[in-house]
Amino acid sequence: MTKEESLYQVKLILDNLNDEDYEKIPDEIWDYIYENMEYNPNITVDEDKPLLEQDIDEKTYDFLEKLIYNIEHNPVQNKVDSKKEDLENYDKEELISLIKKYQTENSKISKIKDLINEYKENLSKNINEINNLKETNLKYHENIKKCPKIIRKIFFRDFEEKLLK
Repeated sequence: MTKEESLYQVKLILDNLNDEDYEKIPDEIWDYIYENMEYNPNITVDEDKPLLEQDIDEKTYDFLEKLIYNIEHNPVQNKVDSKKEDLENYDKEELISLIKKYQTENSKISKIKDLINEYKENLSKNINEINNLKETNLKYHENIKKCPKIIRKIFFRDFEEKLLK
């Protein structure tokens, strides 16, 4: 049996699942099966007999095992299912209030981000301004040092203490 024919056999087996299990199969899997399967009228699945008693190909078993593993170990789908069950416990008004609550929290978060960005900008501006003041202060200090000592004593008392270093 070819891979395409085994996919057709998988489709026949999955069509016999109950509704709850059938819905667990992701749409991507169904797309893959329908795009790659090859119809063969000789392949049948008897829904009254257990699978072990039927003539099922090894490739079909392999694909089914992978499918079951992916469904059981798919954390995203499991989270979606659990959230769906949680949401089913709420009525419409409670859901609306929850949505509004999350929207206000989300808007608060965006406001906080804006404030943090504004703070960072102001901080960088202030740091630049302080650095510029230090440079000019250093230039003035150097110029004052060039003056004769007598003039510094008369006009610039405590000059070393007052200037920023």
